[in-house]
Amino acid sequence: MPERVPNALFASWFQRSGWSKGEVARMVNRRARDLGATHVATDTSRVRRWLDGEQPRDPIPRILTELFSERFGCVVTLSDLGLREPSSPIAGTLADLPWGPERTAELLAEFCRSDLLLGPNPARRVGDGAPPLAAGTALIEPVKRWLLPYVPAPQRSIDVLEALPSGGPIPAQPQRGRPGRAAVLADQLEETLRVFRDWEAAIGGGIRRAAVTGQLYEVAELIRHSPEPAHPRIFRIAAHYCLLAGEMALDSGLQAAAQRYLVLGLHAAKESADRNTIAVVLAATARQLVGLNRAQDALDLLAVGRTATRGDLDPLPAAFVDLVEARGYGALGRIEPAKLALERARTLHAKGWAAEYGPNSTPLSNASHPWPPTFTPAAVRLEAARALRDLASRLPQLTGEAAAEFDAAAGLYERDFPRQLRGRVEALTGSAEAHAVLGHRAAAVAALRTAGGLAVRIRSRLAEERLREAASRVRAAFPEEREPGDGASAAPSFTHT
Repeated sequence: MPERVPNALFASWFQRSGWSKGEVARMVNRRARDLGATHVATDTSRVRRWLDGEQPRDPIPRILTELFSERFGCVVTLSDLGLREPSSPIAGTLADLPWGPERTAELLAEFCRSDLLLGPNPARRVGDGAPPLAAGTALIEPVKRWLLPYVPAPQRSIDVLEALPSGGPIPAQPQRGRPGRAAVLADQLEETLRVFRDWEAAIGGGIRRAAVTGQLYEVAELIRHSPEPAHPRIFRIAAHYCLLAGEMALDSGLQAAAQRYLVLGLHAAKESADRNTIAVVLAATARQLVGLNRAQDALDLLAVGRTATRGDLDPLPAAFVDLVEARGYGALGRIEPAKLALERARTLHAKGWAAEYGPNSTPLSNASHPWPPTFTPAAVRLEAARALRDLASRLPQLTGEAAAEFDAAAGLYERDFPRQLRGRVEALTGSAEAHAVLGHRAAAVAALRTAGGLAVRIRSRLAEERLREAASRVRAAFPEEREPGDGASAAPSFTHT
């Protein structure tokens, strides 16, 4: 074991502060209690070990930077103190919670700022201390410990939602009902979120991800610097921005950043006391785990969400949760539970879509909690097709059913949702793979050729990778489709900026 080297930088700042070891220990403990980290119990011997080179655990490094910054009236960073970020920041942010509203907004603003500085290229993030992915008990147990005791009972959540009509004004004083500046700003933020959602559905992440991250940073700063406690509706908006930022990061191949946004969104959703948003963010986190071949972890996380929300969800959020559950069961090859979850999802989505959206996916005026219009019937068919495709690896006779679902999704995207190009490309990609397995040469090549032609109009690293995999499978199934310019060579090369 290497010999520990004394931390000369920390010792220098410590000596200049004039504090004793006991004073530092007491200030750290007091600040940790304010953050909800009640496990922190620092004493003089611990401070001495820090001076000798020991690295403190989260959240102490951040507390020390705050204390020294306040003491000297300037920004003191971790590197100034000779400290480094905890080895697993994402796990650290899940444990030792709950956070308060201010802490949630502070960490959200900090991560957005860091994400903007690092840019979209994953190669620039190697060795930058970005949070690693959390899975298994490192993800699920902390969520279970801090989320379940703090989610409001159904009646309280319903009251909050009734007091917060989506798209409507926030009364400055509940008894007077006159909208103030915060109400107008919330309306604007929700409208901007809808525009960003349309962007993401049309072309994926790419360069527009920076715009979403920047807007999310402004929302976090609004919460931080508001003279009054932020309204629950603002936290709900922040949670949906986190959800979108996480989806765009995932689309750009930034798995760890995507999970961090989703975790931050979960905290914002908790502050909003909105059961639907909590369930949806948890389900999005679980869907990422399915893509990382951690299907059992995804199902365990969904179980936490069902317990936390007590199963009392609106139809569209409940349909999304059931779809992700079907994906998890499909990846594990559990046929009956997967099909049951798919049936529930289809029924709930049909009911919720009819209640909240009219022709052309326009939200109805009586929709109290409208769902993002990108969660369309086509998106449901696409997710169902993926679940059936995964099941087909265990039960090959389901391949035909999966191919039919992919084709149906592609047709719906083309006919009813033509602007959602990314979804159509993914549906066609899945169709090409399924038809290649079935030996349907013409259908596979046609789907791949169409997907390749559309893919040059989007910016999605995830869609690009899937399209290349599909092209390889089609070439393997039909070796005669190797000539230049044919559909099997249609996967484009994207430049992500």
